[in-house]
Amino acid sequence: MPYPEKLSPKLQQKLTENTFGISFPSRSGCQMRFVRNGKDLGGFYSYKQWGSVNKAVEAAISKNRQLKALYPISKTNRKRKPKPDASCGFNGVGFREKLDKRRNKIERFYWASFKRNGKPAIKTFSLGYKEFSADQQLHAYRTAIQFRKEWELLDSEMKEEKYKDWQNKRLY
Repeated sequence: MPYPEKLSPKLQQKLTENTFGISFPSRSGCQMRFVRNGKDLGGFYSYKQWGSVNKAVEAAISKNRQLKALYPISKTNRKRKPKPDASCGFNGVGFREKLDKRRNKIERFYWASFKRNGKPAIKTFSLGYKEFSADQQLHAYRTAIQFRKEWELLDSEMKEEKYKDWQNKRLY
């Protein structure tokens, strides 16, 4: 739904730059959404209750900022201690076996999650469809960990190209 008619141009500009989780589902108020740990901490801000459209939107923005200060998200998005039953024991690195339905074969690979241009991405280090040695598996594992650690350290300055020929190079 578009902005309400009585919303000031200054607030419209502010919401264009950053939505603050605010939407306008009805003519009687705005909705501010803020979810952390599966709980919706936002709420509905009635124009009538707050006295005007602008005051309700300003209250929603203020509450959103308060919640962001109370429940921040780290740069690497959820830096936490890995779960004991995780496949690798490192944040952002895992092992997966995937069935390729076309070939009816299982592909095994390690993956490292990161962000490319601010969007989530995954880099895979495939062991292929055939049998592999323990050395090949250890090499893929160490390379995935090295990739993730390098991304955490360098972020956007990291050169992904150097991992192109990872199977023939030791980058760790």
